[in-house]
Amino acid sequence: MNAVKKDVEKLVQKELESANQRFPMFHSDYEGAAVILREIDNAKLQMVRTKERFENVWSFVKHESHSEELTLDLKHCAIELACSAIQLATMAQKFINSQKERENQNE
Repeated sequence: MNAVKKDVEKLVQKELESANQRFPMFHSDYEGAAVILREIDNAKLQMVRTKERFENVWSFVKHESHSEELTLDLKHCAIELACSAIQLATMAQKFINSQKERENQNE
């Protein structure tokens, strides 16, 4: 996992730059927390979908069979899960940046 951690951090930064171009900073901690909660819910949903796909693969394994299509579907779901995790990390950083920006405006 350490082999890709720096790459993931770069992807979070890339996603943050894109999000900041499209959307303003969070106006309040409540807004930021709501967005983060939505991202957590999305990640949970992706995890459930990924687990369901694995259960399909596992069923084939137990019957000493295999299905490349099911395994590819599992891979796709895992990639979507990773994207959801990156989006969650991005919104957490945007929350931090938004707080700092509001603090600087109040000085």
